Amino acid sequence: MQRSCIHPRKWHGFVILLSLVTPVAAVTAQAGRDTTRRDSTIQRMEQVIVTGARSPALVGGAAAVVVAPSELNVTPAPSLQEVLRQVPFVLVRQNSRGEMEISVRGSESRQVAMMLDGLPLTIGWDHRADPSLIPASGVQSVKLIRGLSSLLDGPNTLGGVIDIGLGRSDLGPSPRSELVVGTGVDTYGAVVASVVGGARRSVTTASSVSFRAGGGYHNRDGFARADDVIDIGAEDDIRLNTQYRQYDGFAAIRWQGAKGRYLAATATGYSTERGVAPELHVEQPRFWKYPNQSRVLGILSAGTGLVATPFGFGSIAATGGYNRGTTEITAFTDAAYNEVTNREWGDERLYNGHLRLSHSLPMGGELRAAFTGARVHYGETLDDTPTTQYEQQLWSSGAEAQFPITNRFLVSGGVVNDASTTPESGGREPLGRSSRWGWRVGASMFAFGDRTRIHASVSERSRFPALRELYSGALNRFAPNPDLKPETLLGTEVGVTLVASQTAVRTLSFQVVGFHHDLDNAVVRTTLPAPDRRFLRINRDQVRTTGAELFGTWIPSASGISVSADLLVQDINVRDKTISNGDRLPEHQPEVRGGIELDVPLFFDSQGIAALRYVGAQHCLNPDSGAFQKLERETVGNVGVQRTWRLRTGPGILSSLRTMLALDNVTDSAIYDQCGLPQPGRTLRFGIQLR
Repeated sequence: MQRSCIHPRKWHGFVILLSLVTPVAAVTAQAGRDTTRRDSTIQRMEQVIVTGARSPALVGGAAAVVVAPSELNVTPAPSLQEVLRQVPFVLVRQNSRGEMEISVRGSESRQVAMMLDGLPLTIGWDHRADPSLIPASGVQSVKLIRGLSSLLDGPNTLGGVIDIGLGRSDLGPSPRSELVVGTGVDTYGAVVASVVGGARRSVTTASSVSFRAGGGYHNRDGFARADDVIDIGAEDDIRLNTQYRQYDGFAAIRWQGAKGRYLAATATGYSTERGVAPELHVEQPRFWKYPNQSRVLGILSAGTGLVATPFGFGSIAATGGYNRGTTEITAFTDAAYNEVTNREWGDERLYNGHLRLSHSLPMGGELRAAFTGARVHYGETLDDTPTTQYEQQLWSSGAEAQFPITNRFLVSGGVVNDASTTPESGGREPLGRSSRWGWRVGASMFAFGDRTRIHASVSERSRFPALRELYSGALNRFAPNPDLKPETLLGTEVGVTLVASQTAVRTLSFQVVGFHHDLDNAVVRTTLPAPDRRFLRINRDQVRTTGAELFGTWIPSASGISVSADLLVQDINVRDKTISNGDRLPEHQPEVRGGIELDVPLFFDSQGIAALRYVGAQHCLNPDSGAFQKLERETVGNVGVQRTWRLRTGPGILSSLRTMLALDNVTDSAIYDQCGLPQPGRTLRFGIQLR
C-alpha cells in the first residue's frame, strides 16, 4: 500500500521529540563530556534516538509539542493560523481588528512569544504577531512550548513560545533535494498556490550547505457564512468584508560545520490586502479595510558549536535581525464601504540582537547565559496630521544553571533581569527605565526504564506594555494610557509523560500536565463614561488559572490507523482589584477545549481523516451594554480523504503527487471565535501537491 502524506506516526513523533526532552549534557553527564553539538536534539529512550537541527533547550523540563505543517490536513499553502488551529492546547481567535490572537493556558496573546529562526516576531509596536499574515509555505516545523521553559528567550516571554523553523527545523535536517509545488481551491472561489525548493550538499566530510527558497499566493473574495449567521447587509453566502489577497516569499541558506559550527541567513516577506469582518453583536462595529500590510524580515545567525576551553567545554551563538512592517488602515462610515472617515498609516522597524553562551560546570553541570536587546521604532500617521514617532527599547539578561543529581534526575534554576524604556513617546513625556527581575527553578527525571518522564517547574516573570497599549488611539477608538505598569506572572507546572508501548509498528503515548498561573496587574480594556465612550486600557485584574492538559496518541499497528486526542480543562478566576467582591467572568476563555482525530486507510490506497473539535462555553463583555454575553459550547467536525500517487519508482524530487479533498465544518454550524465573529461555514476544499 502506498503511504499517505499524512504520516500515521506524526503524533508519535511529536510526543517523543518534545514531550520527553531533557538537555543532553545533563543526561549524559555521568559518561563525561564529548563533542556532541550542544544545540542538537538527542533523546535517550530505549532504542529510539531522534536527532534534529536545534534543541528545544527546555531547562529542567517543560511541556511541548512540535509539528510539521506538511503533515497536517491543511491547504497546500497555509497561513500559520491554519496550522496553529490544529496544534493541541492553542486557542486561536479573531478579534475586532481582523487580527488572529493566540492564547495558551488562559494567557493573552501578548504573553506568548512567537519566533522565526530565532528572531522574535512579537516584539514590536503591539508585542504580538498576527498568525493569519505569517505564511507557512516552506515552514519545516512549528514548536509550541507551554509555560515558561527558559529565561533566555528574550523579554516579554510569559505564557509560552511558538518557534517557527523556516531556515532550520526541529524535526531533523533539511532533505538533500526538495521541490514541492502545490495549489488548491474551495467552493467559494478561493485560490492558493505555493512552490518551495531546496538542496543540501556536502562541502567536506564534516560540513554541508543547504539552501531553501519559495513563495506563495493566496486570494479569496470572502469566506463562507454559516446558515445560522445573520450578517450585516449581506445577502449571499459570503461573510461581509472578508476578502483577502497575499503574496509571500522566502530564502534561507545555512552552512553546517564540524562539531556544531554554523552560519545561517534567512530573508522573508509578504504583501497583503484584506478586509475586516464587522462584529455582529454591537451597534457600532468597526468598518475597516487594510489596503496594504507588508513586512520584510532579515535574520543572520552564527554559532561556534561545542569547543574546548581552559575550564571545560563551551559554545557561543548569536542572532541579529531586522524586521520592518507597514500598515494602512481605512475606516468607513457603514457596511457599504463607500465613504471613508479616517485613515491610519503605520511604519514599524525592529532591530534585534540575541547572544547566547553556554559552558560546562563541575559535577556534570552546565551554565547558560543570554542577552537580548531590541529597539522598536514606530511612525504613526492619522489622516493629514504630521507623523508621530514612538520608540521602545527592551533588554533582557539572564543566566541558568543545571546539574544532574543522578543520570536520571536533573535540577535547574536561573534568574533574569528585563528592562524597558520609551525614549520617544509621540510628544508626551518619555517613560524612564523600568526593570523587573524574574526567576525559575525546575526538575525532571526518567523512571520505569525511561518510559516515563516527570517534570516540574516554578517561575515568575513580567511583561512590559507595548507602545500600542501605552499610546495608540486606534482611529479614536482608544484613549492612550502611558501609566500602564508591567504584568507579572507566577507559574507552576507538573507533568508526566508515559510511553506505554513503543515499537516499530505500535505506539501508545500519553501526557498529562497540571498548571497554575497567578497574573497580577493584568492589562484590561474598559469603557470611559458617556459621552466619551472610548476604550481605555488599565492595570486592574488579578487572574488565577488552574488547569490540566491531557494528550494521547495510539497507533495500533502498521496498517495506517492512528488516533490522537487532546483535552484542556481550566478554571479561570478574575478579580477586579478596584472593587470589593470584584470577581467576574474571564473573556474569550472557554474552560474546556479538546479534540480527537482519526486517520484510517480507505479504498484505492487512500487515507481518510476525521476530526472533531470541542469548545466549551465562554463569555465576552459587550461594550454597548456593559454586561457579559455567553457563547454556548460548540463542536465542529471536519473530514477529508487524500491519496499519494507514485509518479516514478525510487526517491527523488517530483516523484509523487498528493491529492486532497476536505470538507470543513461539516454541519455548517455557527462557530464563534469570540462574540460577534463567527468562523467560516461549511467549505469544500480541493488541493494537489507535487513533490
